[in-house]
Amino acid sequence: MDSEKNILVTATSIQMRAEIVSFSNNQLRGLLFNRFLDTPFEFVCFLQMIEKMEEIFDTKGFPEAFMTPRVFGASGYNSRKKLEVGGNTEMKDAMNSTTKSDPGSSKCTFEITVKFRQNATWQGQILWAEKNLKRNFRSVLEMLKLMDEALAGSEERDITVTWDS
Repeated sequence: MDSEKNILVTATSIQMRAEIVSFSNNQLRGLLFNRFLDTPFEFVCFLQMIEKMEEIFDTKGFPEAFMTPRVFGASGYNSRKKLEVGGNTEMKDAMNSTTKSDPGSSKCTFEITVKFRQNATWQGQILWAEKNLKRNFRSVLEMLKLMDEALAGSEERDITVTWDS
């Protein structure tokens, strides 16, 4: 049995770290870390980040999706074959570490835990690491709004942030 490819899927599998490296004029760039990625995934928009997270969840089957997409045609849909996940020891250590790979390079860091995938969306918790603020979210949209508000707040724009209690 190849232990590198057969890593036990546990609750830590649903934890992701998104480091936003730059954000200006509503354009962002960042890195996504997960214990199943051999190298951080670079994204240039929220959609890329979400698609990669969904791909990891689908590949591992955890958290289990309560809805499956319908596909018309012969090709079918099987995202479980899309992602070859490793389990790089260095990446696991990086995920478990509280320090960033390049201190000072991140504008905002979010620890995202998706607990459920119900009603065609995600439910979970997000931690804004720099402020040590944690909020639950009931949908991907709500998670994105929290991230956007944190980023907008870091640009010192006049915006009401729902992160405050």
